[in-house]
Amino acid sequence: MFRHAPDNERENVQLGAELATCRVCYRVMTEAFGAVGGLLALLAVIGFCFAAIYGFVRFVRRVLAPRPSQPQVRDAPPDPAWHSRPGPGEIWWAGVPFSDGTGGKVRPCLVIRTHPRGVEVLKITSQDKSHRVNCVRIPTAHWDKRARKDSWLDLDDPHLINDRDFRRRAGMCDDRTWSLVRRRHRTGWVHPLDL
Repeated sequence: MFRHAPDNERENVQLGAELATCRVCYRVMTEAFGAVGGLLALLAVIGFCFAAIYGFVRFVRRVLAPRPSQPQVRDAPPDPAWHSRPGPGEIWWAGVPFSDGTGGKVRPCLVIRTHPRGVEVLKITSQDKSHRVNCVRIPTAHWDKRARKDSWLDLDDPHLINDRDFRRRAGMCDDRTWSLVRRRHRTGWVHPLDL
């Protein structure tokens, strides 16, 4: 039995040495990770500061940057030559595209804005749209002599079409309908920025 005692002592000495080594390794690793953790924390703070400065600079640039001017919409055309073009408040027969983009057809439409490179219109249909809140009845007798009933004007879906798509002028919009249109849309002649 006493023979094993020295082995136990040796094992105890080895275990003690291993524990001491583990303690030293633990201390070294803790200090290393502490230093790395501190370094990572410092890098995180520096990164946050850079991000905050970058965001502030972008905000200031956006607020102080000159905004591009919007085209002016006026009651008169920018050039006398524009009087030959379809004007706001006029009803024309023109090729108007379908809303789904599958084609179009020649139909009456109301001009709301005349642009330098096109004309914005609202389409007019003879189909009964009394159930839709975005459509209003428009009298047709004074601009379409063949019409036996009033038509419907779609207030929500303006289309930008080319001047060459207009066929012939039909007449002027009545005052009541034009007043409703002007409440929902900016109407007039769109003046280009460079004129």
